[in-house]
Amino acid sequence: MRQFSENTEFTSPIIDFHVHPFESSTYNLNMYPGTYDLDVNEMKRQLAEAGITHICGSVLSREPLQGGFCGLRELNREALRLREELGDFYTPGFHVHPAYVRESCEEIAFMHGRGVRLMGELVPYMHGWGSFSDKSWDQILDTAEQYGMVCSYHTPFDYDCKKMIDRHPGMTFVAAHPGDRQRVAEHIELLQSCPNLCLDLSGTGLHRFGMLKRLVGQVGADRLLFGTDYPICNPRMYVQAVYGEELRPVDREMIFHGNAERILGV
Repeated sequence: MRQFSENTEFTSPIIDFHVHPFESSTYNLNMYPGTYDLDVNEMKRQLAEAGITHICGSVLSREPLQGGFCGLRELNREALRLREELGDFYTPGFHVHPAYVRESCEEIAFMHGRGVRLMGELVPYMHGWGSFSDKSWDQILDTAEQYGMVCSYHTPFDYDCKKMIDRHPGMTFVAAHPGDRQRVAEHIELLQSCPNLCLDLSGTGLHRFGMLKRLVGQVGADRLLFGTDYPICNPRMYVQAVYGEELRPVDREMIFHGNAERILGV
């Protein structure tokens, strides 16, 4: 039985759908670098002691993107190298880019051949593009849908997410970060109108007491995935936040691991 305090016992698997793992300092997104001596082993220890049994997510760089798609490809290869080190603990995510349609489609095929089904987290502001409404996304997402990919994307809503989701009803999308009260209301509206959309709980939002219970009541626990945004955010706080809401055990199980298992097969 996993435990990080005398008052908290973990009897359920916990899949963190939104982590940005790292090996070098360039890929460590912690906002207070140097405070902890973080490496692959320390990262895994901290997450495991928080009760997390599996992580998913892409590698991001704190440095501006260099070299066009070659820079993104290097982030993707870093994710594959981390999988070799972390083994069954880690499901990689990978990047694509609307300015590089051919390269993105080739990358989808390449990652599919290595058993990777998670595309993203796609982060427009970090990679120099601003909208999902660009028609160049259609070919990329058509290819991703053919290969059975799941697309995780960064919100807010000025990226025209609904157009992207509506044009690809056969593909599962996962929005990241509930946000604060108004943004949560926007997520609820979008989730209610898009049956192929889910929401991960990483980043801002879960610290607001009652937010998770509201989401479960409005859209159902089967549309929500546990996530933290580690190493930006403290994973223990997010685990405790889910335990701290008055949810049915079956709903908590879906959020912690059942939905990620269903969507990604992890």
